[in-house]
Amino acid sequence: MPEPKKDDFQRPDEWVDQDPYNVRGKPTHKAAEELLAEDVELQAPETREEGTFTSEQTRLLEEEGYQIYTLTGESIATLKAKGFKFWSTWHEQNPQFETLQSRVGQVAIKTDPDEFFIPDSNNKTLDKQLEMVEEQNKALSQRISGVKAILGEAADYIELAFQNNELFGEKYDYNYTRTQTPTVESDVANVGNFHPDNGLSVSSWARGDGYGNVWASPLVVPTSGTK
Repeated sequence: MPEPKKDDFQRPDEWVDQDPYNVRGKPTHKAAEELLAEDVELQAPETREEGTFTSEQTRLLEEEGYQIYTLTGESIATLKAKGFKFWSTWHEQNPQFETLQSRVGQVAIKTDPDEFFIPDSNNKTLDKQLEMVEEQNKALSQRISGVKAILGEAADYIELAFQNNELFGEKYDYNYTRTQTPTVESDVANVGNFHPDNGLSVSSWARGDGYGNVWASPLVVPTSGTK
């Protein structure tokens, strides 16, 4: 397999290749399911309860090509404790960032590589990417009531990447999605560049700068549904 792409926008003194965690002897998806099901007791912030889609919302979303996932409040810390791997390392010096949790509830994404990222959303500032997500949200809300397209937090995409380890991988050209999660100073986190053997990369990048492999991948969440 190819080596992970170097994180050109990640400070050189903040990353090294690493392989400290390993899940061997089982198919990747099976191993991921079992590890995500384990209970790991770590001190972490309060989770964000987000609810679920109604059956009608689910039907309409699936007709439009969305797949629905249930996020469970995972963080980098809990995933590391279960053996999942990250080849980025800067966040090891930021334990508060590593304990940020994903939302708890359902989200919908388009897993088709041609639709996972908003077209032409790379090389854009965070503000411009948020505008593009809002444009998609307005169009979606006219077709399906009670849902909203958002740019998620880093932990949301991190858990998604380990639920479906094709995301951010070869089929997706090892690209990243920008997130709204602050990292250092005014920077925000990007999530992507997933390799089965080396794991996931989480990088820090200036919100006012664009980059060729940093896109916007919206999450659809319920605003009215079952709780």
